[in-house]
Amino acid sequence: MYRERGESIAMHKLIRKKDEAIFIGDDIEIIISNISDENVELNIKSPSSLSVQKGEDYEIFQQVKQFNMESVYSADLEKAQRLL
Repeated sequence: MYRERGESIAMHKLIRKKDEAIFIGDDIEIIISNISDENVELNIKSPSSLSVQKGEDYEIFQQVKQFNMESVYSADLEKAQRLL
């Protein structure tokens, strides 16, 4: 979850029916396209530059990102130690 340091987070609970929408800001629209016993299907209209991921995929992405950052730092540290 992206947020600036010290910025508060709000949880919004909304009730929507099939084909109703939710807007986030001026450029994100979430439309409830189908509802079944255990699933809700959403259509999300957003700028193409915005990354939209399922929660479980986002968690994996964050772990890989952290691993890559640590690997780069470790490689740079090893390279610096060889130069000394």
